[in-house]
Amino acid sequence: MDSSELWNKSLDILSRREHSISELKTKLKKFDPTQSDLNDVIQRLIESNFLNDQRFAAAFIRSKSDSGYGPNYISQYLRKKGIESDQYDMFSLEIDWEEKCLTQFNKKSRNSKLDFKEKEKILRFLAYRGFSYEIIKNALKEFD
Repeated sequence: MDSSELWNKSLDILSRREHSISELKTKLKKFDPTQSDLNDVIQRLIESNFLNDQRFAAAFIRSKSDSGYGPNYISQYLRKKGIESDQYDMFSLEIDWEEKCLTQFNKKSRNSKLDFKEKEKILRFLAYRGFSYEIIKNALKEFD
């Protein structure tokens, strides 16, 4: 695959959704380009502002927080996608993490009377979803 075909393929991939640099490199390596062609295309995409890790991270944080995931889960996933923590600020996007946590709690709790075992099960679920102990504690003050 030559450089122009690789450029077109990368634009095709990026037209569907945002990708991180490492994620796009992984997808483009399937087409067996030369390393210099791959690096040139990635550099051109960055210079043209088609590829931006900060923009990818911000879009991903908004998307996952709207789906009910907490900051710990999102940070871990971004690390897996090759985005270092210095490239984004989870708390600058004005997301109310306690409200997101409380929404997930209310979805799981269905009724207002919870026994200890049911409450613990929901708290484990919230921790699994990436909410820290502090966020869970502050969001659920009324249930203690």
